[in-house]
Amino acid sequence: MAASGAGRGTGAETGRAAADRGRGPEGRRRLLPLPSIPGHGGRLFLTTRMRLLIVAQGLIFYASLQDEETIDWLGTLVPLSKGQAALAEGLLGLVLFSLWGLCMIAWMRVVARDRQDGK
Repeated sequence: MAASGAGRGTGAETGRAAADRGRGPEGRRRLLPLPSIPGHGGRLFLTTRMRLLIVAQGLIFYASLQDEETIDWLGTLVPLSKGQAALAEGLLGLVLFSLWGLCMIAWMRVVARDRQDGK
């Protein structure tokens, strides 16, 4: 029974050093093909719009984590009562939720456009 990898040859068996395996006969570095990614991931490439959506959703997520601190900071600039601070925090949350929803709609448009382009 042959060992695994039999017939492939290592550097010692083929007479080529490990550093030279990626080089062509002329000694130039040969570009080896990257392994393919099966499924949809292999066809996915990020456009500028996708990159901007990723950044926007990251910023919105970070802002949603910092909403209480943002309202506290706003309270130092403008004197707010507890009721006004609670209202401002709720409104900020509503704005961030709306922005997140708009980003999701934009993602759906990107996916729909990619499907139409693929047909």
